[in-house]
Amino acid sequence: MAKQNFNHGKSLENPTEFELLLSSYENMNSKGLVRQGKILNIDENYIYVDVGDKSDGIITIEEFSSGGNVDITTISTGDSIEVFVGHYDDKAGYLICSREKAKNVYALDDIERACESDEIVNGTVVAKTRGGLIIDLNGVTAFLPGSQIDVKLTKDFDAFLGRNLELKVISVNKKNCNVIVSRRKVIEDAIKKLKENVLTDIKEGDVLEGIVKNITDYGVFVDLGGMDGLIYITDISWKRISHPSEVLSLGQKINVKVIKYDEEKHRVSLGYKQLFKDPWEDILERHKQGDVVEGVIINITDYGAFVELDDDVEGLIHMSEMSWDKKSVDLKTFLTKGQRVKTVILSIEPETKKLSLSIKRLTESPWNKLKDKYPVGAVVEGTVKNIYEFGISVELDKNFDAYIKQSDFSWSKRTKHPQELFKIGESVKCVVLNIDEERQKIYLGIKQLTESPWKNIKDRYSVGMAVSGVISNITEFGIFVYLEDGIEGLIHNSKIPENFIAKNDISVGSNINAEIIMVDSNEQKIGLSLLNSEQS
Repeated sequence: MAKQNFNHGKSLENPTEFELLLSSYENMNSKGLVRQGKILNIDENYIYVDVGDKSDGIITIEEFSSGGNVDITTISTGDSIEVFVGHYDDKAGYLICSREKAKNVYALDDIERACESDEIVNGTVVAKTRGGLIIDLNGVTAFLPGSQIDVKLTKDFDAFLGRNLELKVISVNKKNCNVIVSRRKVIEDAIKKLKENVLTDIKEGDVLEGIVKNITDYGVFVDLGGMDGLIYITDISWKRISHPSEVLSLGQKINVKVIKYDEEKHRVSLGYKQLFKDPWEDILERHKQGDVVEGVIINITDYGAFVELDDDVEGLIHMSEMSWDKKSVDLKTFLTKGQRVKTVILSIEPETKKLSLSIKRLTESPWNKLKDKYPVGAVVEGTVKNIYEFGISVELDKNFDAYIKQSDFSWSKRTKHPQELFKIGESVKCVVLNIDEERQKIYLGIKQLTESPWKNIKDRYSVGMAVSGVISNITEFGIFVYLEDGIEGLIHNSKIPENFIAKNDISVGSNINAEIIMVDSNEQKIGLSLLNSEQS
């Protein structure tokens, strides 16, 4: 089928304007908005045109000098030119006209004819949307739905950006300037045209010799000597390729493997990469965790960069593995497509063909040095940077923040919110409790500056001892009793008679006598039971 070319300018800016334009086209022989005009004058800003109206029209010089279809040097005063007549500009005193907009009317006619005659058209992918791709048909904007991109499910829309595709127009709505195209239909039609099989003994798994007959963006057609077979793009190479021409060329004699043969439809699906060893099969023999490897950046996404190693294995450098700096890395400036990089292998998963790589681990983690600078148990001083609901962050070094949990504020004081104790910018002294290199966090404590009251608890409290205390909290599971600074005991509900609290008018602050039934210094817990005299 012949390929249809469009040379009538760019698509319109909005449907309302297009409806006016379409209306003018349908009434061109009467008093419409698309008219034949005569050039009256040309200056540095405008082309002045007589459009047969009370007022003359003007066209901006940019339409002819900045990518328009007409070169300004080829027109002169007195020439006849077809224009779209727009609104009258009171300030300028002229009708605002356009050469480009007049051409859009005819462009849609060509697209409609291509749709009716089932012709192939060429379009360039200029953008992606949630549901598909935006196509430029030499100036007219069309939509390629995701379901119409390929005969197989397509998830990676980014791979098509900037590519020129063979398409078929499946819907044209002139009124709304709505054009829908399909690449899938081109592929399906091409497959249907495969010649009838004359190789009576062909079967799946056979290795045949053929000649590359045609190369498209979705695959390669191979002449098998009596019929054609298709090598789909994903079956050409084990590594990722953007176009089949990167591997194969027209007229090339190659061996291919029959992947699938449909005898009824006379359709043969071929494989080229299947004749070569899958690089993932013995990857564990060539690479191991911790190896430093080199490769080329082949794709950059929002979450990381894909690297093709020298043995055609593809791996991912996740965003978090780009730099030790906690600040977000701008991948567009950090890496470029085609750049050769060194990386460290973090993990290898042959079954799922996943290879995790890292750039930042080529250098020593700055957190290793922190362990020497801030050893566990060291007393340090920092500035409160942020206050959260359950703790605060403290700045010790530039780019290194530490965290103090609310439970590490005090052995004895209870607070509803850390802001009761701290203010942003104030200095605090604390103890280094832990450095978590994997999570890149330093944990500090304030209460650890003083000795824990639980350290020698068994020297002061033992099972069977009678104690007196003050009720510090009443919960649904029991009564907490304050015994001394930092030390509380719990009388569980199972040890409290029914209606005891109401009957004895018990509340927070009330004195109470109890007996120790359990002391656990590791868990920092003391279990209590009411004394017999208290249970009445």
